[in-house]
Amino acid sequence: MAKRPEKEAKRIKPAAVTAVLVKSALSIARKICARALFVYGDVPVNLDMLSHTPPRLKVVLVSSKPELVARGAELFAHSLQLPDIPLSRVGQVKISIIMALSGKIISPKDRIVFLTGDPGKEAFDAVVVINVGQEFSLAFPEALRFTDDVNHTVFDQLVRLAIGIANEGREGHPVGTIFVLGDTREVLKHVEQMIINPFKGHAEEDRQILNPGVQETIKELAQLDGAFIIKSNGVVETAGAYISAQMVPAALPQGLGARHYSAAAITSATKAIAITISQSTGDVYIFREGQIVTCIEKNPA
Repeated sequence: MAKRPEKEAKRIKPAAVTAVLVKSALSIARKICARALFVYGDVPVNLDMLSHTPPRLKVVLVSSKPELVARGAELFAHSLQLPDIPLSRVGQVKISIIMALSGKIISPKDRIVFLTGDPGKEAFDAVVVINVGQEFSLAFPEALRFTDDVNHTVFDQLVRLAIGIANEGREGHPVGTIFVLGDTREVLKHVEQMIINPFKGHAEEDRQILNPGVQETIKELAQLDGAFIIKSNGVVETAGAYISAQMVPAALPQGLGARHYSAAAITSATKAIAITISQSTGDVYIFREGQIVTCIEKNPA
């Protein structure tokens, strides 16, 4: 007797899958006393499902779409603008945590829940629980307060800019560079100018990294050797600078080159933050106090 063919698995609409995962994420957040629930808004989601949350639980909407970021801020008081590029799930999580720490939305002691997925699949597919402090393997826990000395809006924009350069390159070619942010007076004691400073003589508003025109200029100049030195308020002091600070004793992971050693050295000698783009891999590293705070890997897709 012939066997009956197995029934085809029941198809479930993406919206139904998302609803189940939102409910599960909220339940998990309550049970583990999470400080915040992060929701990747580029996956279609009915935000009304997130309106009834415990008072202690912050909802943070993260998205690459400005209109969703504005909507999230209106509904939940907390939202984050991600780079408008394809991001892996790990990339979504790391960038969001970095920005949330910068903006004092969360602290290194917090536990969070992250609801994420692939926007191309139109449904959430993962709920991640993260102990923030453990996400960053640092020798010095105080380095997690790495943006206390800089404007967090400037830092967030610089991270987005670095990730954009890492993913897009310039004219089809990969680009590697260093951004040194903050403690500029001390930083300048440890650098030498390699080229004529292209920002010298320009008004501060014409050197402000929050200015889209300045961002395009930086993308062009990133093809040159040397570091960008940027004040904590976002004003670019110079480009094409050679970092002469000596390397710190702490070892860096194998495979990192001179650019990363320079970033470690300058952040060891000063209170600055350094962001490096690896020309060979496209990975973005953030340094503070001579240590790697985190690495945001380039999305292979």
